[in-house]
Amino acid sequence: MNSLAFFKHQEARDLFAKIDYALKDGVHIQNSIHQASFFRFIEENEESLKDFYEEFYGVYLEHGGETINKYYYLEFGYNTRGNIPLEHRYFFPNEYVIVAFMVYKIIFIDGYVDLSSVSKIQKIIRQDYEDLKPGLYRALAKAKREKTTKINDENVDKVVLDAFKEFAKIGWITLDEDLFDTLPAFERIAKIYSDYINNLEDWLKGDKVI
Repeated sequence: MNSLAFFKHQEARDLFAKIDYALKDGVHIQNSIHQASFFRFIEENEESLKDFYEEFYGVYLEHGGETINKYYYLEFGYNTRGNIPLEHRYFFPNEYVIVAFMVYKIIFIDGYVDLSSVSKIQKIIRQDYEDLKPGLYRALAKAKREKTTKINDENVDKVVLDAFKEFAKIGWITLDEDLFDTLPAFERIAKIYSDYINNLEDWLKGDKVI
């Protein structure tokens, strides 16, 4: 059975359980320093692992990017989480999605490509995007199900910091206290939400929801 062929790999006993938990917990795996062995194992057993997750869990092992930017993740079918146990079903909070929109815009669209400080991102959002702040704060309030009056600069700074911790958890960035680097998997936010990101100003000013 091809879906179990990866068990014959010499590193399966040491690596597969860790990879399996990571993927089910929403982690994106790429050829970075901390994930290199995981990435190699998946790449060498990609077809077998694809069959395994689809046959046993009803989910799909997918990849984004190519060559050095390639990354793997689990994709769930439309309106289903497959057969993944509840304790390992990953849900990405909407407020962090909105922060990711802003971070992607700041770095990749508006050209702050050398930006590597969370505190500087927080400051840029506060000071350089005054025209978007009202819509951004309304969107975050809706995502958190709070009154807009409760969302201020201090609250937003906390949401941004918490979002960066979550980005690191799922393999979108590396994070060392205040310093971060985006990883190839961060591009997945644009892959999923390109319409929102490409029209972010209209979306925020129009006060729509995700």
